[in-house]
Amino acid sequence: MQWIQALIVALSRRLALAGLLGALAVAVAHAEVVVIRQAEVSSGPVAAMGGLPVLTWQPQALPDDWAHTRPAFGGELWYRVALDASGLVAPSQVPAIYVERVCSNLAVYLNGALVGSGGQLTLPYTRNCFTPQMFTLPQPLLKTGVNTLHLQVVGYPLRQVSAAQRSSGLSELRVGPAHELQPLYDQALWWNITLPKIITALLGAFAIFIGALWLTRRQDTYFGYFTLWIGWWTLNTTRLYVIDPPLAGPWIEMLVPATAPLCVTGFVLFLMRFLGRSVGWINQILWWQLLVIPVVFLLGGPEHIYTLARLNYYWLVPQFVLVACWFMAVSWRVSRRDFWLFFFILVTMVGITLVELSAAFLGLPLKRHLGHLGGPITLLPLGLRLIWAFSENLRRSEQLNAELERRVAAKSQEIERNYAELSDMRVRDAALQERQRIAADLHDDLGASLLSIAHVSSQVDDQGRLAAMARQALDEMRLSVRGILSEPARAAEALADWRAESVHRLGAAGMVVDWQGAEPPPGLLLPARVQVQMTRVLREALSNVILHSGGHRCRVCIDWVAGELCLSVEDDGRGMDPAALPATGHGLGGMERRVRILAGRLTWQRSPLGGVCLQVQVPLVPAASGSAATSTLSRS
Repeated sequence: MQWIQALIVALSRRLALAGLLGALAVAVAHAEVVVIRQAEVSSGPVAAMGGLPVLTWQPQALPDDWAHTRPAFGGELWYRVALDASGLVAPSQVPAIYVERVCSNLAVYLNGALVGSGGQLTLPYTRNCFTPQMFTLPQPLLKTGVNTLHLQVVGYPLRQVSAAQRSSGLSELRVGPAHELQPLYDQALWWNITLPKIITALLGAFAIFIGALWLTRRQDTYFGYFTLWIGWWTLNTTRLYVIDPPLAGPWIEMLVPATAPLCVTGFVLFLMRFLGRSVGWINQILWWQLLVIPVVFLLGGPEHIYTLARLNYYWLVPQFVLVACWFMAVSWRVSRRDFWLFFFILVTMVGITLVELSAAFLGLPLKRHLGHLGGPITLLPLGLRLIWAFSENLRRSEQLNAELERRVAAKSQEIERNYAELSDMRVRDAALQERQRIAADLHDDLGASLLSIAHVSSQVDDQGRLAAMARQALDEMRLSVRGILSEPARAAEALADWRAESVHRLGAAGMVVDWQGAEPPPGLLLPARVQVQMTRVLREALSNVILHSGGHRCRVCIDWVAGELCLSVEDDGRGMDPAALPATGHGLGGMERRVRILAGRLTWQRSPLGGVCLQVQVPLVPAASGSAATSTLSRS
């Protein structure tokens, strides 16, 4: 056991000695990062000497914010720093210079030699206001002792920018080993550029997705206004992507505040529509400022951007804050479920907005846009909430559609049952009407003929008269059967039959016949029902003239007018009052019933001949009700 203890002690001593030697070696090899907070600056006339300007220099503390030290200056400014290279880096290390912020762009010279630049140094300048810069200093350019660093910085005057965060200037400088400065550069690049780009890209995807949702549900207008709101925010943040814009810097600066009413309009209308509110005068103010504010910026021009942007934000930010407070007050009463989410989001956004306003115009020493990072982070949960709301609406719509389909199916079954019952009723009604017609035909025509035969046969022995009456009864029977079974007949043949019967019966009764029959249209066919019923109407009319008129002359007119069959029968008898005609009876009532079956019209008038005139108009194309009844009866 003693030898184990001795071994552990020996190893511990050796490890401690090795660690001490390693720490000493690191301490020797480590070079300190130099932070430069004092420089010389000049913007005087340039005289070429070795490729660098020879100027009049003045001391300048760093960071140098042009908005405070020279707000009216715009263009090129030179900074000079004396750098002692002794002990700067170890021989095996690479020295570098790190610039946390420069606006709008810079170039770095070491002992008169260019070691790097951030981009274009002539108008329009490359926009590097939020991009950190780091350049290595080549060992061959370093001299023993004091070296000179020149930094050429270009930027715009304060009047040509829209916020103090984008005013020109130069931060403090750091010089040291590249591996020591690289983490600082990477960290600043991540927070200022990379992370906002990722969040902005994600927010843009949300904007496109929610805009697509709005196109599928136009009635949910708050989706569209949310798309307008975050769409502007996304496009505003894309300035981080484009550091060499095609337009001059002042016009890019003007674009942001001039289009800011789009953001406020989308924000206000989104919150109002989300709660189902709409106020007419607020809508008018929002839409009018979308037109007026860009026109004001265009009239003001690039030389008044900062002043106009300040007035613009003093007008828009109160709208933003007031609507956020109104929404929280109303949502607490009507939608407690969404209150806490919106409370966190709106309070955060109002805080970011007030900080941004203070930094832009009230002198708060902040050279970063919190909205580039904080805005998208707070909007992403809201986008997720809207997607969830859409899924809820979609689920509710599917439930309503399912319920609607169930109700439609139930109503369809009910309609089918009602239609079947109605069809059965129509069949029964049509069959009943047909039975009544057949019964009336048998009673009025065949029954009367058989009764006459029976009466005459008991009184006379005239076999010829009995045979004639039997033949008439047989014709009546055939006519009834034809009305049920026959096919349509040609109108010309029916007209000839009516003429022959009229002339025969009136002539046999000793009356003068005036027949006026117009030729029917070529190829016209009369339905069997029309032919049978009109034959009986004509026959009954002739019987009334022969038996009751007491006249000596009868005129029968048949015409075809406008798709109708027109029949008139008039005599020169003693006449009668049409108003006193009986409404019922086997004769006159039967004629009216037959004409009504054919959907026609029957009227009685005084005849110019002195007697009575019967007029009948029957459509050659059956009416819908008559057609339905006929087709239903045919199927039955």
